[in-house]
Amino acid sequence: MGMQTLALKRMGAVCVATLALFGSLAQAQGAGEVVVVTGGGLFERGIRENIAAAFTKSTGVNVRFVASSPGERAVKTKAMNEAKRVEWDIVLTSETQAKLLNDYLLKDVCALAKVAPESIVAGGCKPFGTLGVIGGLPLVHRTDAFGGKRMGSWADFFNVAAFPGPRALPNYGSPMVVLMSALQADGVPKDKLFPIDFDRAFKVLDRVKPQVAVWWKSGDQSQQVFRSKEAIAGQLWSGRALDLVSENMPLHVVWDGAPTDEAYWVVLKGGPNGANALRFLNHFYASSEGHMAFYNTSKWDSGNRAYLKSIPDADRGKHPGLFLDRMVSEDSDWTAANAPEINRRWNEWISR
Repeated sequence: MGMQTLALKRMGAVCVATLALFGSLAQAQGAGEVVVVTGGGLFERGIRENIAAAFTKSTGVNVRFVASSPGERAVKTKAMNEAKRVEWDIVLTSETQAKLLNDYLLKDVCALAKVAPESIVAGGCKPFGTLGVIGGLPLVHRTDAFGGKRMGSWADFFNVAAFPGPRALPNYGSPMVVLMSALQADGVPKDKLFPIDFDRAFKVLDRVKPQVAVWWKSGDQSQQVFRSKEAIAGQLWSGRALDLVSENMPLHVVWDGAPTDEAYWVVLKGGPNGANALRFLNHFYASSEGHMAFYNTSKWDSGNRAYLKSIPDADRGKHPGLFLDRMVSEDSDWTAANAPEINRRWNEWISR
């Protein structure tokens, strides 16, 4: 009897060890989850509640979100890859940043995820990832300013004689959006902005610098200066501007010449849940369900073509994804190659 008990105990120990081994293998293979990295906040909430929840319901795969700033995402992606301990699967990032991180990214994701060409915005499939969301940095101003006159271009914004008053411009680590707008104000066509003429751009910025009351560094700050009327005109992230409009602030939004603010889903090489990452991306484009609710929460349009086609005519003026032909995109190859010089010239000018 004692020997039988001992044998059973040994068998039980073997079973426990075997189950533990299989459990460890399953965890190592990432069964059951995918790790998605975004900027957090309302953006994450919109994705989690309206798109990720449906993905989990249909596949059983849990989506675990990580909030991280753009700079942190870049640094950690590089560090994890070099340490060969990649903890993330999907990262939302700009095209320029994706090109800087190119060596660490899975290629031809659209094909691997079986994203149908007709389900994504034209041109949204890139070698490094898929177009996830669409925004911009438009010119905005209060309509109760300037005696009822309305700005229609960056030339108007930089015309401080015709449109006097305090301004707000971004200084959050991406100076290209301001440089591109300044050059347009000086008459440079949208398709001739690159390579950037720094001297010309800063000469234009010198004109408006005394009128810039705030160089904002966060979305919350950019909104607050308009609520307090510390600034009456400026350049804002479209989501923040549209959020102010939804608060019934009298705000005019100018999409013409606005730098685009597009973010891409990229899949990290060696991530713990590579197969689930591709399943998530397939789901994101296969159906437009939940994408309007995502916009209502975050004020970002998605790169899902069916969603963009579903926007009612009465609401089209509030959706940056419908103004891509009037906005302007930076040359991400040039920006990536010249990032140190861009930052050096900007920091020298802004500190004067």
